[in-house]
Amino acid sequence: MSQRDTYDSGAEAEADRTQQKALLAALGAWDRALRRDECGAWCISGKHGRIYTGGDGKTWVMWVGCRSGLHWTHTKKRLDFCTVTQDGDAEGCLRLHALPTACEAAVIRDVLGIRKRMELAPDDLERRKTSMTRLALARILGSAGSPAPEPTPEPAQILDAEPAPTSTNPTTEPSERSRSGWGHEGETDTARLATAP
Repeated sequence: MSQRDTYDSGAEAEADRTQQKALLAALGAWDRALRRDECGAWCISGKHGRIYTGGDGKTWVMWVGCRSGLHWTHTKKRLDFCTVTQDGDAEGCLRLHALPTACEAAVIRDVLGIRKRMELAPDDLERRKTSMTRLALARILGSAGSPAPEPTPEPAQILDAEPAPTSTNPTTEPSERSRSGWGHEGETDTARLATAP
């Protein structure tokens, strides 16, 4: 399914994306939160809402969906630094006029259900980069080098037991065959042998 493009030009789409990236950095949100919606507009998506640009290059519009009317009332109080533009029963839209502070960013992430970006100390980051480089190198060398040695199979043990004797003459063991159910009921082996051509 192809996405429709809501922008008049590529420059307009890129300006929208740049504005959203600035908000994403201010929120401290992970990069995957920024994506295109079903209409092709850039938005920051969370579990409970989305953020779009306001269209003027300076503001953003948040849509928030809540569990109930009471939850929406408390959410509006938590987002008191925004202006409510649409007030529904259990959802609504709010306008954010400037990039949020660290405290405001934490509230927005929590209300919209946006995942926070993982922040690593410089030594942790260096350790992870080194580990990933080693892993990639091992994968490259493993696929380009000689194949891994095959394990040698264990030799099969040969049993020295003698096989059980089998009988090919039907007259030698009539009682054995009658016990095994070879004949019809009530028919004896000797009667069957007497009628055989």
